[in-house]
Amino acid sequence: MAGDEPSLALSGAHVAILGWAGSTVRQLRGVGGIYRRAGAEVIPASAQVFRAMARPEGWAEEGRALAARLVEADPAQLVLHVFSNAGFWTYATALEALPAAMHARVRAVILDSAPGFPERIEPWFYARYSTMAMMPAVLRGLRRPPALTHPLLTPAVWAFMRGWYHANPTAIAAAERSLRVVRETGSWDHLVLYGAADRLVPPHFVEAFVHRLGASGRGVEAHRWEDGEHVRLMITHRQEYFARIAAFLAPRLSPRAEQSAEQSAEGATPE
Repeated sequence: MAGDEPSLALSGAHVAILGWAGSTVRQLRGVGGIYRRAGAEVIPASAQVFRAMARPEGWAEEGRALAARLVEADPAQLVLHVFSNAGFWTYATALEALPAAMHARVRAVILDSAPGFPERIEPWFYARYSTMAMMPAVLRGLRRPPALTHPLLTPAVWAFMRGWYHANPTAIAAAERSLRVVRETGSWDHLVLYGAADRLVPPHFVEAFVHRLGASGRGVEAHRWEDGEHVRLMITHRQEYFARIAAFLAPRLSPRAEQSAEQSAEGATPE
């Protein structure tokens, strides 16, 4: 409803929304509704996760594609809203691909349900969590209801991903490197939003990242919802979720907006 969400003043800013695995452009445009109504230009980006995981340079290719779109958009002020590990890896590889001059235009980054992996990714970890991440898309392709596990398909996909860990070391190294890239690139602040009930991104990995990011001298704010599930926070805690984003962005964006848009609920339901 109108008035239920905080007002944002984002005229002149661009907001890039980097989606979770399996997200669609339509869903990301829905997420971006609050930013568009506040006057921002929205750039939705949904990584081709299967392709990225299948090719040694797959995530680097996703990052370069996003970087090219950002350079073409030529934002005066850039905010990135990043979802899950797929969005995080796209974010990190885009930072590597962006010209240094573009880094100065980044004002803030919002991380939702990410990052969900350790500094060193072991084979068992990769197989377990990549299988869960891929299962909703696999089931959707079979016209089955989305789920993180399946009694018949999970063992087969797990075995494949366990072998793929050794077949694609470049991709594993890129995932591990992404944590350092985000810590060491730029000087903007991060807002990290996550849930304790997230089965795909265990909260202790997010908290370890927040600790290391702060220890490296970067500005970081974090909020944990005890009942929060994976990329569902903007739905189950919508008003507080966007209120925290509004409070985080307000002091970090130049006061260029001539007006702030009145907000109305516009949902985007992740699958």
